[in-house]
Amino acid sequence: MLNFICSPIGNLNDISMRSISLLQTVDFIYAEDTRNTNKLLKKYNIDNKTLSFHEHNEDKVTPKIIKQLNSGSEIAIITDAGSPCISDPGYYLSQECIKHNIEYTVIPGPSSVINALILSGMPSDSFTFKGFFPRKNKSQIEIIDFLKRTNDTVIFFESAKRISSTINFFYKNLSQDRGIALCREMTKQFEETLRGSIKNIKEKLKNDEIILKGEFVIVVDGTNNKPYDINFDNKTRELYLKSLPPKDAAKLIATITNQNKREIYNWLIDK
Repeated sequence: MLNFICSPIGNLNDISMRSISLLQTVDFIYAEDTRNTNKLLKKYNIDNKTLSFHEHNEDKVTPKIIKQLNSGSEIAIITDAGSPCISDPGYYLSQECIKHNIEYTVIPGPSSVINALILSGMPSDSFTFKGFFPRKNKSQIEIIDFLKRTNDTVIFFESAKRISSTINFFYKNLSQDRGIALCREMTKQFEETLRGSIKNIKEKLKNDEIILKGEFVIVVDGTNNKPYDINFDNKTRELYLKSLPPKDAAKLIATITNQNKREIYNWLIDK
């Protein structure tokens, strides 16, 4: 059986008893960073050897793991902090298990996404996790377009080195009054949550009032804009296309309805 183990996101005491028991008895432990996992194992007097399993070798190691699983081995996959497959290695392996009809399970545990959502104090009934904030300009613009339309609370990961540039990008492209929260060092001694507007958080960063250490979780409040719910039919499409090129028509409709320009464009050109 393959076991994806959710590991502590900062405080090693947050590991579950079930996870400890499993790590003591499995045949193989595959870890994103063996040095970090060995600290956890040492704390709980677990002598099992760890093997490397990270984003740069997952494709290469996965066939070996599949072979071990088919031979009846009990295997644990553990990442540095949080849940495998969630902005961490494991997704490709899970797909290969499904492909080969190999069952796997998840040992639940800490989640920086859920922790940050609760700490932010923002609506938690509907939220979206987007992983690490993208680095490419095109992807960033797409994210901004999404943030302008969604009523969901949106969650991102970001590094200390990039947090200032990301907040500045929000400041330039979103309402400066949009609610935001930064969470850092969660579950550790110096856990900190900073809540405010984008403008307020930007000023704190500018004035060096925020310690730039470790990884951040950014929580962005949903927009107050209410998109029009318009049901387009083929006749409506033809009327727009009769007067405008698809690209211009999509831009106009998106502006009027607050809907996604790309989705509207695809609808316009769909024959």
